[in-house]
Amino acid sequence: MQAWRLPLKHQNLIMKKITIIASLCLLATALQGQSLKTDRLLYSWKNMKNMVVNSAKAMPEEHYSYVPVEGVRGYADQVKHITTSNRYFITMVSGGNPADIGADNQKTQGLQSKAEIIADLEQSFDYVISKIPEIQGYDNEFDLFGQKVTRTEGLMLMEHHLHREQGKIIFLMRMKGVAPAKSTSWLL
Repeated sequence: MQAWRLPLKHQNLIMKKITIIASLCLLATALQGQSLKTDRLLYSWKNMKNMVVNSAKAMPEEHYSYVPVEGVRGYADQVKHITTSNRYFITMVSGGNPADIGADNQKTQGLQSKAEIIADLEQSFDYVISKIPEIQGYDNEFDLFGQKVTRTEGLMLMEHHLHREQGKIIFLMRMKGVAPAKSTSWLL
């Protein structure tokens, strides 16, 4: 007795449908992972914005010119460094061209008043937050300072840099007797 079989053209059609369904399932799983990373990154960067901007607001304007010793960035320059670094790192990580932010970063260097510096700092965080959803392929490599790193590694370096530079701001604030802003929860 011979088993019944579908004609070959029907077998091929069924295999194509199974392949399409499997591919869509894999894509949905990958997109869900991407969404989770994006949600967590956005949450984290909103917290960092809150902490850094509120620390910058807490420092009295008369201390923005404070430079502890020659050869070290003063308070205002340290805040400006965070601002320009935010723009540079996220532009690189999101696949952009650093030349696109050159004019903004050049303008940052000329800012003098506390209000201008804080507004620019806030804008740099808003820029980071707006670019995070555009990041595609967290495992894709790109060139950062002459090294090949993945987008995930670039984001980690970016966050590490921000924390280090924020630590310098806190140190300068403490030297002037000013308490930095409190951090908020890092957990979702």
